[in-house]
This record gives sequence, C-alpha cells and structure tokens, in this order.
Amino acid sequence: MSKPAAAVGPGRPRDAEVDRKALRAAVQLYAELGWAKFTVDAVVRRAGIGKAAVYRRWPTRERLITDALEQALVLPAITIDTGSLEADLRELARSTMDHHLGPYGLAGLRLHVEAHAYPELFAELAARLRHSRVLEARAIIRRAIARGELGEHASPTLILDTLLGGILNHVLATPEELRAEMAARSPRYVDEITAFVLTAAKAVHPAP
Repeated sequence: MSKPAAAVGPGRPRDAEVDRKALRAAVQLYAELGWAKFTVDAVVRRAGIGKAAVYRRWPTRERLITDALEQALVLPAITIDTGSLEADLRELARSTMDHHLGPYGLAGLRLHVEAHAYPELFAELAARLRHSRVLEARAIIRRAIARGELGEHASPTLILDTLLGGILNHVLATPEELRAEMAARSPRYVDEITAFVLTAAKAVHPAP
C-alpha cells in the first residue's frame, strides 16, 4: 500500500493544511461518486487548493485515493476487552454504528464493493480492514467462551453476523429523511440490538 509522499523537494516545507484538505476532499468525493467518476480536478475544486500542489504530492489519482482511504479508514488497532461479554458486544456495536454514521462510513462501504470491481487498486486495502476488524470481533466471543459466559460451541460468525449485520441493515434501510432521527436514537438502538443478540446467543449456547 502506498504511503503519503514524504516531501515536495528542497526549499519550501510541505503544507499540512493542503494535505488535510486534499485527503478529506478525496474521501468525500470517492464516497459520493465512486472510482469511475473520481478525478483530481474534482478534488482540487472541492478542497479549494491548487492542482499543482496536489500533483506534487500525489502524481496519480490512484496514489491520491489509496492514501486518502488508508488515512481515513485504517485506524490504530484496539482491543475491546472489558471482562464482560455484554459490555464488549455493546462497545463493538457502538463503534460500528459510529463508523457507519460518521463522515467516512459511506466510503468504507463503497471500498468493500469496489474491491471486487477494481481488485488491483482496492482489494488489498479492503482485505486489511476486514481482517483486522474480524479478528478483534471474533476474539470477543472466544474470550467469553473461555470465561464460561457462553457454551464452547458458540459460533463467533453467527453471533457477529447477527449483531454487525443488523446494524448495517438498520443504517442502509433507514430513509434519508429519517437519518438524523436514527442518529439521535442510535445509542438506544445499540443497547437494544446488543441485548437481543446476547439473549439469543446465551439461549442457544448456554454457559456450562
């Protein structure tokens, strides 16, 4: 995966504000338009910066979008481990909801779809995102089994598909005119779906 260009050459130092504006505009436009309609000219207009400044940093639109998506979507690894399955699932659900409703939620969804259409450009980044999130989520269930909160045959895949898939469906199925209301009620929804999934998981795979 490409990294942001280190320097623009001797002389004037690189302007971090130009970087920030360009990368933010690139992610926004990618989320709105997709890769097929993504252009450097559009990024320049959205960011309000000079075209030459963008090309000095990112010689191609491919380099620009991969750097922008990596900075926006690849977050530092975190471990959700409160010692309680209920609290762990609630925190996982909350962070997932926050991501989908946040400024980069649509870009993340589009990336996973377009990784199939443009695998040479997006497949590696999409796989990295998916791998890190899946590993952390599965670890939550495995620790709960080890603590005796669930039976040993509890399925991390089934539990997480229900929780995270439910959240994604809730976000996608909500009409645009109700999105603000959905965002305001999201903490309650997170509590409700966490309780639902936890109750089902313990009923199907009770603790020994």
